Amino acid sequence: MRIRSQLKNNNIALKLITIIIISSVSCIAQDCKSKVEIITNNSDARIYIDSLFIAKEKAEINLTKGNHFLFIQDSSLKWGKKNISDTLRIAECDKDYHFSYDMKQTEYPSFQPNIYEYINKNKTENFFSSGTFKILIGSAAVLGGVAAYFKIKADRKYDDYLQTKNRSTLDEVDRLDLYSGIAFGLLQINFGYLIYKFLTD
Repeated sequence: MRIRSQLKNNNIALKLITIIIISSVSCIAQDCKSKVEIITNNSDARIYIDSLFIAKEKAEINLTKGNHFLFIQDSSLKWGKKNISDTLRIAECDKDYHFSYDMKQTEYPSFQPNIYEYINKNKTENFFSSGTFKILIGSAAVLGGVAAYFKIKADRKYDDYLQTKNRSTLDEVDRLDLYSGIAFGLLQINFGYLIYKFLTD
């Protein structure tokens, strides 16, 4: 009985020692951290480590040994903003790590001065003294003359039809009316554009 009791006590002591050793190792593993400093050159940079927000622009944090996912987001609303993804590899304990990131924004070419130059150039050139205005006026005169010419011919042919009742004459009247209508429609488009330019310039 005494031997069994002693063995039982030894087993309990062994279990306690094992628990103490495991706890000690776990505590040592948890204390295996390094100081990590992350610096950016952008005051709008939001720093995330392992999907957790840490700080803006600059961060100091203690990280355990291993790999950690870093994401830096430019939270500004500027064009060409830059985001960064990286992996922080912490290889040793009780060591200082420094990471620096350039958050310089991508520069896009500015077309604004050229646009202003184009607008100013168009403003200085009056539409009514331009070649386009002269072409539109000339084409309006031609289209008006063509429409009137085919309309007069169609009216004369219709008078002939009333006398002869010839079906082919009536078909020719329809054809001449069609030509006159097309020319008149183009003339209306021409005048419409001229009126638009007159009201907008």
